[in-house]
Amino acid sequence: MSESKRLAVAITTKNNLRTIRECLRSVIDIADAIYVVDSGSTDGTVEICRQMGADVVYREWQGPVAQKQFAMDRCADYDWVLNLDSDEMLDAELAAAARAAAASAGADIAGFVINRKIWFRGQWLNYVFQPELRVRLVRPKRAAVQGIGAQGKGGHDGVRVEGRVERLPGVCKHDSWVDAADMMRRYVELGARAAQYDPRRTSTLRLLLSPLSAFAKQYFLKQGFRDGRLGLLMCLGIAYGNAIKQMLKMAWDMERPGGRS
Repeated sequence: MSESKRLAVAITTKNNLRTIRECLRSVIDIADAIYVVDSGSTDGTVEICRQMGADVVYREWQGPVAQKQFAMDRCADYDWVLNLDSDEMLDAELAAAARAAAASAGADIAGFVINRKIWFRGQWLNYVFQPELRVRLVRPKRAAVQGIGAQGKGGHDGVRVEGRVERLPGVCKHDSWVDAADMMRRYVELGARAAQYDPRRTSTLRLLLSPLSAFAKQYFLKQGFRDGRLGLLMCLGIAYGNAIKQMLKMAWDMERPGGRS
């Protein structure tokens, strides 16, 4: 296979004008091709992607798993595909490592994990979610996107690979939220989606304890308190999203035939 088919980047987008330039700039020098699957942007995202040399197609949103699998399938002719969200950016060390891995990895290696780190309100969160390892650089013919619930719409989408997985050095910047209000709104949306599609039932005990457990894990076990007030805010947001999920699941369970009020 020719050099031009070594490494492709697959990105899914919708109205990501705030972050898409930085995302593309972080990979433009290492990618042989960049494929973007857009689900209906109206803010100029598509135009920026095309101006920066990406191949863009429209596809109606089918959920994170189906959309990301479609994006990865567009790269099936390449040795390697790097799957990115439109609010993620590789630092120089990670970009160089990804390109080197695509050029020299042994046949037994099917994928690489990268460490994603939250950038919020102009600063790093060094403890919340750390390390947040994600399988992102994979051999497309030996990988598949999966998630929770019907068609993976319950969230927690990730890439499963057949073969050995190693870790790349460097950091993937995750710049997902504009401000605290945006963060809370997104957690509500994610919680509602998980409640709708996650087949696991809830209970009164889980409703009471699950948000507390989510907070304690990030604030104490992950030492989110060392991220200061911003870390506290983030951990409260995580607990809030978890509470929304459990509350909605309980409400919908009660509305089903035979459900108890």
